[in-house]
Amino acid sequence: MVKSFCEILSMTEKLDFSTSSELNNTYRVSIRENEETTQSKDFIATAATSLWFPLAFKTVFNFLKDDKTRYQWDVFAKGNNVTELARVLTGTLPGNNITIIQSSIDEMGAFLIYAPVDLPIVTSSIANGGDATKVDIFPLGIIISPDGRLASERGNNGSAKDGSILTVAFQQLICTNNNSISQEQRMEAVTSVLNLLSSTVLQIKAALGCLD
Repeated sequence: MVKSFCEILSMTEKLDFSTSSELNNTYRVSIRENEETTQSKDFIATAATSLWFPLAFKTVFNFLKDDKTRYQWDVFAKGNNVTELARVLTGTLPGNNITIIQSSIDEMGAFLIYAPVDLPIVTSSIANGGDATKVDIFPLGIIISPDGRLASERGNNGSAKDGSILTVAFQQLICTNNNSISQEQRMEAVTSVLNLLSSTVLQIKAALGCLD
């Protein structure tokens, strides 16, 4: 799941919507064909952004992974939104969804990657010894890195707090009835995934007390 998440950040199929005011230099958007043999043959919209926080990366990571505070920023922890968001991201009908979470931290940085999956499918395909490749997983999440500045570069007295860089990315499955995707479908997917991304970023900023 972590490997799959990191692969989507390359965004080789970056789109240029010159007429869209929603896109600027802080966001990257891509729509690509879903060619993974383990997933549906449709399209996937991806949006990502990177931003700086005036907090040490370990502080940010510890806050984001804390189950007691996740509700402050994570839409998956907001009760009724979980089912709807899982439907939007995976293109499936609402059901008994669960969230798979993977996280790790070392001196180089940290990540918090998660994905909604349908519980009945997991039960039948994995728990009962079925084919795990039949489970569609579309990971999304956050990579947290130290900003790399030396103490002497942070301020005149070198005593400013450590900073960190967050890279946040989401992806959304676009279901089609054929092998093509219309411009309207592209714009709807871009709007949806950008709204999810920007909303999450704002909630993270607010939760960490870093609103502009």
